[in-house]
Amino acid sequence: MEHVKALRSSVVTAIALSAMCACNVAFAGPKESCITTDDLQTLQRDFFTHFPDAKAFSKYVDRSQFELLTNASEGRKLEQGGRPTAEKIDWLIHTMNTYKDLFSGFQFDKPDFTYMRGQLRGGKPSVDNLRTSKRFPKDECVQEVNYDIPSGACVMSQRLTRLSITFVKDKRPLSLASVEMFFIACTAK
Repeated sequence: MEHVKALRSSVVTAIALSAMCACNVAFAGPKESCITTDDLQTLQRDFFTHFPDAKAFSKYVDRSQFELLTNASEGRKLEQGGRPTAEKIDWLIHTMNTYKDLFSGFQFDKPDFTYMRGQLRGGKPSVDNLRTSKRFPKDECVQEVNYDIPSGACVMSQRLTRLSITFVKDKRPLSLASVEMFFIACTAK
């Protein structure tokens, strides 16, 4: 009878361990496609420390899916003409370095973290579960982080109204997905 109890105990233990391993495997997949706090620290160090830095842009840009959104005429031509990503990045860096008055003296706001609530716990992807937070969410899979700056000062009759830099991590490694840069005409006071 002892050997039956020992066998039964071994079988129960094996089933419990299998279930735990299956849970760990289920959670391991999505976690790999989530932005971590370590990723954010690396971005701060490698991307934003010397912003704007052409090498940092080139390192992080997703060449196949990068999107440039702007109302600046030269940028619109690149955007609408289907130009290669390298040309778009070159234009961005050139614009930021040429018009330093428009791009100096600003600080990025706290980033926005976008995630699908409950994804790590098996929740179904749905617009209803999509969330954005200024705080890094605990036990959620952040797949997008946006860095924005507030509207700038009027310089040379131009005001930078939006500069938003978006990084994503999904099936791809952490990458620069888009830059939005919009200006309006203004009069200095």
